[in-house]
Amino acid sequence: MEDPIPYLLALRRHHSQTDIARALQTTARTVRRWETRETDPPPYLLDALRQRLLLPQESQRPAPGTAAFRFIDLFAGIGGLRAAFQAQGGQCVFTSEYDSYAQKTYLANFPDAIEHMAGDITKVKAGDIPEHDVLLAGFPCQPFSIAGVSKKNALGRAHGFADETQGTLFFDVQRIIAEKRPAAFLLENVKNLVSHDKGNTFRVIRGVLEQELGYHIHCKVLDGGHWVPQHRERILIVGFREPTDFDWQDVRIPAQRRVLGDILHPQDGSEAPESHYTTGANAKVDARYTLTPKLWAYLQAYAAKHKAAGNGFGYGLVNAQSVTRTLSARYYKDGSEILLSQGARKRPRRLTPRECARLMGFADDFVIPVSDTRAYQLFARSPVVPMVEAVAKCVVSKLTPAEPIMAKIDIPDGAFPRKGDWTSEQLKLAFAYYCQTPFGRLHSKNRDIIELAGLLGRTPSALAMKLVNFASLDPSITDTGRKGLSGASARDREIWNEFHADWERLALEAEQLRLQLLRERGVEVEGRRDIADEFTLGDYTGETRQVIVQQRIKQSFFRRAVLASYGGRCCISGVSDSRLLVASHIVPWREDKANRLNPSNGLCLSAIHDKAFDSGLIALTDDFCVLVSTELLDRNDTFVDQVFAPIMGRRIEIPERFVPDKELIRRHRLSHFKAG
Repeated sequence: MEDPIPYLLALRRHHSQTDIARALQTTARTVRRWETRETDPPPYLLDALRQRLLLPQESQRPAPGTAAFRFIDLFAGIGGLRAAFQAQGGQCVFTSEYDSYAQKTYLANFPDAIEHMAGDITKVKAGDIPEHDVLLAGFPCQPFSIAGVSKKNALGRAHGFADETQGTLFFDVQRIIAEKRPAAFLLENVKNLVSHDKGNTFRVIRGVLEQELGYHIHCKVLDGGHWVPQHRERILIVGFREPTDFDWQDVRIPAQRRVLGDILHPQDGSEAPESHYTTGANAKVDARYTLTPKLWAYLQAYAAKHKAAGNGFGYGLVNAQSVTRTLSARYYKDGSEILLSQGARKRPRRLTPRECARLMGFADDFVIPVSDTRAYQLFARSPVVPMVEAVAKCVVSKLTPAEPIMAKIDIPDGAFPRKGDWTSEQLKLAFAYYCQTPFGRLHSKNRDIIELAGLLGRTPSALAMKLVNFASLDPSITDTGRKGLSGASARDREIWNEFHADWERLALEAEQLRLQLLRERGVEVEGRRDIADEFTLGDYTGETRQVIVQQRIKQSFFRRAVLASYGGRCCISGVSDSRLLVASHIVPWREDKANRLNPSNGLCLSAIHDKAFDSGLIALTDDFCVLVSTELLDRNDTFVDQVFAPIMGRRIEIPERFVPDKELIRRHRLSHFKAG
């Protein structure tokens, strides 16, 4: 038999003697004597240490950024669906569960969920939920009949399936799928969902998923009894955004069924006692689970009464070779649906909560932090984990791997040293940031500088100084007479000269570097919507996707550079709300490829001034004064008189950097301005 002491000593690097003693229901003194070999450890110690102190949920959880896919867990219960999909290499990025006891149990087993656990899903905005590949939900079964539909009928107005789900919890599943468009989803429910409300409930659900949301649906009623010794039929609804060859025949069903004896406490000392389910050296099931004489007499009389009446109501007496009835939420009351025989001379007993956990397919390390009553209720509402896992394997195999936001690159070893000379990779990212940041924010307390410094492997102070070094090369800064600007190295100057006129390459190469660094530091970047802005990249693939992403990256660079240069204020009106500001091209994007991303081809304008500039209704003189078209002024319009007439001849606010190129201003005036 394997010696458990080296294993115990390894665990002591992470757990105190008191923690280990508490997990094993023993004393710290006993643990200390095992360590020093003053006493021999019990034969079950090795398995007990593995079960109680090395949780598979922790060891199997993918490291950040390495997950094969991302999923969310709605109406999560105690995490049965999560356990199945996490076993396939997935990372859960959002969880919702309303019941406080279920939350407590979920967090005890998946402690990282504390970072993204929501209670009432009806209060969560769909847009606030992280991007994900798979949506999981075991939503409650509710009838779809509401006043809103009746009102529309009374008014003679048509309504769709989506209208019928208003006010139900399925509506929350629906709105999240509609907003996030995951590649796939799995919905789990009781078998009776198919016949619920005379079939109307399932009709509406299928209509919403197929006709309103456009998903390809596969439904199947499966019996968990193929995987655990319990007859438990559930309907599983699998949906894919794109057509796939998913087939229920591919779900692998075990060749041999399990029996109840496979999940019972052996009571022979081969497993550690677990307070308060088992006690003593042989880990005997606690006497509290044996029915009292009064309750046993009542159940026998109740069963005899119904048998005489010709119906089958009664208790379910089972033995080690049995497959049980379905565990129900009322099991805590009398245990009547699953009563384990203890022989003719002894009253039967209930299953312990640990045995119920096994009956649902949970591993022995699953933590049960609630009372027996709550545990029975929670396990009765859980899916059968190995059944869902078998389906999850097939679902995940049909997922199309997420395309990278940008092509991945190899970063040379030593490209990001913490000390010494700055490399070209570090300088490229620093210069791109310099171009997009107001001069007044180039200091070490700027949150963005702190974040970028961490990515570069430098201190915020070192990065801030490097940005000031770039400023010493910038004529628009040095010409203002600012003092103390010096220290740029020869390599700083090389980067300045290389990229100062090649804005497109700077924007793309810097972003490519940034994303690759994030990937290597374990940050999930694929599928993020912040890069692609309002585009839903899931609708695009291949070259089209890459073109869209690159366009958005370039446009984002231009916008940030222009707004930073003008201090985030419209150069005509002074408006400073970023939601109302546009980085307007002086010479339109389509007309001058070389200057598309040149910040000196940009003006920070309010939306209305941008529209007027783009339409040729306003322009600038060579000395940066506003011209207003007589075509606009002659309209005798009150709004024009109030907004545009006053700016005629007004000099724009000149930016601290990237002063508008006079040649580009002249080209706009000559080619686009409608002088009248």
